[in-house]
Amino acid sequence: MSHYFDGELPADQRIEVESHIKDCADCLQYLAFFAELSEAIRKLSAPEIPREMLRKRITAELDGASENPTHPTLSNGHPDLKHRFRWGILATAVLVLIAFGLSWVVLTPERHHEPLQSYVDLLGTSPEIAQEHLAEQYSGRVVSPDEAVQLVGYRPRNVEPPPAEFTCDKLVVLAMPCCKCVQAVWHREDGSHLAVFEHKSQMDEWFAGKPSIHIECEGTRCRITQVESQLAASWQVGSRVMTVVGVRNTNELAKLVAALS
Repeated sequence: MSHYFDGELPADQRIEVESHIKDCADCLQYLAFFAELSEAIRKLSAPEIPREMLRKRITAELDGASENPTHPTLSNGHPDLKHRFRWGILATAVLVLIAFGLSWVVLTPERHHEPLQSYVDLLGTSPEIAQEHLAEQYSGRVVSPDEAVQLVGYRPRNVEPPPAEFTCDKLVVLAMPCCKCVQAVWHREDGSHLAVFEHKSQMDEWFAGKPSIHIECEGTRCRITQVESQLAASWQVGSRVMTVVGVRNTNELAKLVAALS
């Protein structure tokens, strides 16, 4: 599973694992847990970054000017060293989580958007599995544009045809804690995915505590958040919020803001 999570499996084995995970709730839960462990490891080892430095780094990533690895790498490619490195870090993370687990459960408020976090963790590597899990957790229902309007009581902007660079795979209405949320699943020509949510919660409620900055884009104030290896952008449109997960850079964001606002 760790090799699958790190994208190290050959294509045939990867397909076999994905086929199994679709029907195995235990493995899906373990995969989400592994993503949380990876995030915990990075938090333990990452120094605190001054706000201005963080702003410059995320802005550079948005413009495609930097290449920051998501996972630590070793200069020595020996498989035994990689194996020991991976499990050494995993064991350390487990010990830390056990030591602080009780206080974390007691002190952390109920996180209504945990399934959304798992969705973002898996979107880049396993979009179909991520979507199935999200729909299961929030009673998701695939709908037509007219059905979406009837279910939420207004016409969401993301039910309209996407910009020319994208194709809409499906529309899904999710019964989220904040509201009935309309999600549009789009894909690019290269097969990568983008998720567009229209919802009624506050802009800063989703992905709280993650590194973020605010920028002006097409005259609109946008919040850019780094979630694992994904970038999410949120902005207010009237009484609702648009949140796009998987945005690549400021040029793409500008097109999305123009199309969805």
